[in-house]
Amino acid sequence: MSVQKTYNTNSAAVANIAITAQPAGSHMRRNAGRLIGLTVLAMSMAACNTIPKADMRPVLAEPNIPIEQTYGAFDKETVSNADQASIAGQRWQNFYSDERLKGLIALGLENNKDFESARLAIEKARAQYQITDLNDLPAINGNGGYTRQAQNRTDKNPNSSYNVNLGLANYELDFWGKIASLKDQALQNFLATTAAKDSTQISLISNIAQSYANLSYSLAQLKLAEATVESREKSLFIADKRFEAGIDPKLPSLQASASLENAKLAVLRAQSSILKSRNALQFLVGGPIPTNLIPTPAVSNITSQQIFSAGLPSELLRYRPDVLQAEYNLKAAGANIEVARASYFPSISLASSIGVSSGSLDDLFKSGAVGWSFGPSISVPIFDAGRLDANYDVAKIEREQTLSGYEKSIQTAFREVSDVLATRATLGEQLEAQYRLQDNFEQTFQIADARFKAGIANYLDVLDAQRSLFSTQQGILDLELQKIVSQVELYQVLGGGANLDVPTAIPVPHKNLVQLVNLPANSNKAKAANAIDAASSARVASAQEANAIKQAQPSETATFEPTAVVDVNNDGKKDAAIGVVTKQTTYNETSIEQVPVTQIVEP
Repeated sequence: MSVQKTYNTNSAAVANIAITAQPAGSHMRRNAGRLIGLTVLAMSMAACNTIPKADMRPVLAEPNIPIEQTYGAFDKETVSNADQASIAGQRWQNFYSDERLKGLIALGLENNKDFESARLAIEKARAQYQITDLNDLPAINGNGGYTRQAQNRTDKNPNSSYNVNLGLANYELDFWGKIASLKDQALQNFLATTAAKDSTQISLISNIAQSYANLSYSLAQLKLAEATVESREKSLFIADKRFEAGIDPKLPSLQASASLENAKLAVLRAQSSILKSRNALQFLVGGPIPTNLIPTPAVSNITSQQIFSAGLPSELLRYRPDVLQAEYNLKAAGANIEVARASYFPSISLASSIGVSSGSLDDLFKSGAVGWSFGPSISVPIFDAGRLDANYDVAKIEREQTLSGYEKSIQTAFREVSDVLATRATLGEQLEAQYRLQDNFEQTFQIADARFKAGIANYLDVLDAQRSLFSTQQGILDLELQKIVSQVELYQVLGGGANLDVPTAIPVPHKNLVQLVNLPANSNKAKAANAIDAASSARVASAQEANAIKQAQPSETATFEPTAVVDVNNDGKKDAAIGVVTKQTTYNETSIEQVPVTQIVEP
């Protein structure tokens, strides 16, 4: 059961009771004295609840990764050091050099439905923040009415009354920071939505670039397969002529025909791959692909980079929007704790009204018809059966969960970068080996073909050399595609592709009446500082800080005082003890919280 008492003082009621000859200043002094007395009473009753002390310790993430060290596993084109900034700091318009690809990316950012939904989500979050902020502004309502009534059925002279009122709805004074914390929570949710939009944009740009490369190399595979078909048709023609001339048996001709059919199958597979790649690109772009933006086969490079700098892991905190989103969620969870803590304190509201009323419409706006009221009210939580404590505990646990999610997002970002670097580490060497194989099989084919034409070797040697050469050429195209895709993926996982040159417009909240008296806090400098603080990055603990945090963790001790021993099944044995468990949390050997909890504990 929850009990909550509300105490109100109304100056209009006081004025009606007061003696007419009493000075007006005496009324105001009496009202002020009563309000102060009620406030003191409310504070003393609120003390019946154990208000938790504010936790002023900074929230530091402990992802347990070497954020200040360089990455590992590098190829000849990738570096990681503090002297070269991450490529994520480049705009996508500067990172990509292929004009056709940049045209497709621009179309995708304009037409893609997922990205459009992400933009609309920002507008929705901004509107939701405005609702939260505007709720803190005084609401003034006006109303008018006409009433005609009779005392009973036989009343021959029914009364008429007219009234017009202008009133201030209950306006809460934010002495304890509850409303400010709600605004902060809404602002952090808005910023998290902007980060989600950036994540969508980065993924979209990366997917368009990868699909563009896939289409390009599918076209190259088709070109290679068609050239192979043409070459094998010539081989089949020669094999057939040699068979017709009685030089060779039927077997070489059959083998050449089978080799040709395999090449034709490669053409069909390449055509299917082109259709799929084109469909994927069209879906991402959000419309038909213009003919002038179709890539050329086997594009050699789509970026402006010769050396790809991964920077340091610490730069992920600045460039990865998913990490920033998790950070904003963490800040919102921290604001929710402040909301839950402020709920322990009294709620002080103001309400007032002024209006005119008269039995005649002609006399409605005469001076004697004016009436007014002004009434501050105080609502004090006295007994709520532990709901405030439970809400506060939930808020703290949710922040711990959000902190864990933030740390995981950093770990995930670090792993994704490391995976791409691991892929790139050996791509160059694999390509060099494939090119050497190609040279080897080209020579092998030329020798086998010459020996076959000279009648020294059979046609099987020629077929083996052809198949090996074709497979190696296909492998080279696959590796070249992987190389380009790895460049795109590295830019993506480092956080490249967001609109870094378009800053987020951070709304400035309105001030509560309590805060308006603090003029320095309302200056342009203070507003700018608040906006910077709202969007600032959280700190990530180093290894030394992490150890210090663990050593400073609060210690919890529990003592159990049994009040009764129960034999549940009446067998003469003690089944359970009922008592009170007192949990005590200490920071640096200083007790700040004691919560008695009734529990049943197994003996």
